[in-house]
Amino acid sequence: MRFERNMWKKIAAMVLAIVLTVTLALPAATGQASAATTETGIMLDGRKLDNAQAITVDGTTMVPIRIVSEQLGHSVNWNQATGRIQIGSAPASLTLTLGSRTAASYSGSITMQQAPFLRSNTTYVPLRFVGSQMGLAVRWEQSSGTVYLQTQLEAPSLPTTPPTAPSTPPADSNRASINSISFSDNRLTISADSSVKPEGSVLRGPDRIVVDLPDSSFGPGLLQNQTASTGQVVTLHVTGSSAVKQVRYSLFSQSPSTVRVVIDLNRSTGHKLYTRGNLVLVDLNDDGAAAPIGTDGKKVVVIDPGHGDQDPGGIGVTGKREKDMVLSVSLKVAALLKQESNIDLIMTRTDDTFIPLDGRVKIAQDAKADVFLSIHGNAASSNAGGTETFYADTKRSKALSDTIQKHVLAATGFRDRGSKQANYLVIRKTTMPAALLEIGFMTNANEEKLMMQDAFQQKVAKAIVAGIKEYLANS
Repeated sequence: MRFERNMWKKIAAMVLAIVLTVTLALPAATGQASAATTETGIMLDGRKLDNAQAITVDGTTMVPIRIVSEQLGHSVNWNQATGRIQIGSAPASLTLTLGSRTAASYSGSITMQQAPFLRSNTTYVPLRFVGSQMGLAVRWEQSSGTVYLQTQLEAPSLPTTPPTAPSTPPADSNRASINSISFSDNRLTISADSSVKPEGSVLRGPDRIVVDLPDSSFGPGLLQNQTASTGQVVTLHVTGSSAVKQVRYSLFSQSPSTVRVVIDLNRSTGHKLYTRGNLVLVDLNDDGAAAPIGTDGKKVVVIDPGHGDQDPGGIGVTGKREKDMVLSVSLKVAALLKQESNIDLIMTRTDDTFIPLDGRVKIAQDAKADVFLSIHGNAASSNAGGTETFYADTKRSKALSDTIQKHVLAATGFRDRGSKQANYLVIRKTTMPAALLEIGFMTNANEEKLMMQDAFQQKVAKAIVAGIKEYLANS
């Protein structure tokens, strides 16, 4: 992990970044700008922010704090009596005062082009202050009247104008390809196609865990069809974790090519960083005191939601996509398996990214999984329907397939298409018991309708977990 030579700049940038991430429900009277203003649209990371406007005051563009509150959502302390906003905690704290152009920080004062002010219960700060102090690339397009903001990963000294063309690092046969980043069971899992040596650190204000992967770059599909240029940030949303808010990742550096992964925390917590084969794991269970996966008698289960990103899988009669349905079901399975104290869970994907078939196999192999289950939805003619489960190796996997089929069929109520042998790559190349489940047919109007319903998905997820538990108990 590389630290900036000037550590305060790094800390200040992170503290200041909070200013952009919080919605303040403040009274609308203090520090209100009185000059004539004009309003413009805001684009953040390539998407238009609805109901978010930048305001130009005396030639200075001001942006609302709330525009990226959904991205990081940190809290601040607001003193209504003094009109002061304190971001972070001492010593790495910064204080803004409504109506004052001076921001107070640990290293001294910072002068802004315009003072922060309130309008319609929203706090505004100068755009250039955002760009220079908070690690956001900033661009103003006069022809369309649009402000463009680009988030960066822990990089406070970026240029204020993004490059005119993306810069992609040259190919390097010695560079590891990062093919999967997922978070499940309070554990971050990073899968590479070759060995990597992770470098980890903990940063405060706000709390986060940073993992650098030197001599690595992104594999196809991981950036969701976005250009893998330096600074392009992808956010992996996390649910069901009291400690983790979200995960962000980016190609942080080109010399050497380095992928950076940041775990944004809701609170300070311990963690354990280790490798298993070509997997990099960051385990937050028991504040990092939990044993490595697959130890202490625990079984490792890998759940593989099929398809993803540019590969939608089957398309339903109403246009619904298989990749979305199976991800939703798989996340419900993950939430249930997390409650099983004798099971360690690994997910091949937890968002809309694509992982090559061999990459899915490699995750299971590196994890030394006891069970691998790939979850799918079928597609054929409108008359086809039913639930079926596949296995490749009779001796190794038929019992798992039979058990999953029994439980899921009872949950769906669809026609029984059986547990049968097939030659699908993900169940043929894996060396542990492996099955591929087809819940139902996306091309069957009734089955598609049911498979997109939350209650039905939960019922199927419970059946899948029951099948896995029965198989493990009998194996």
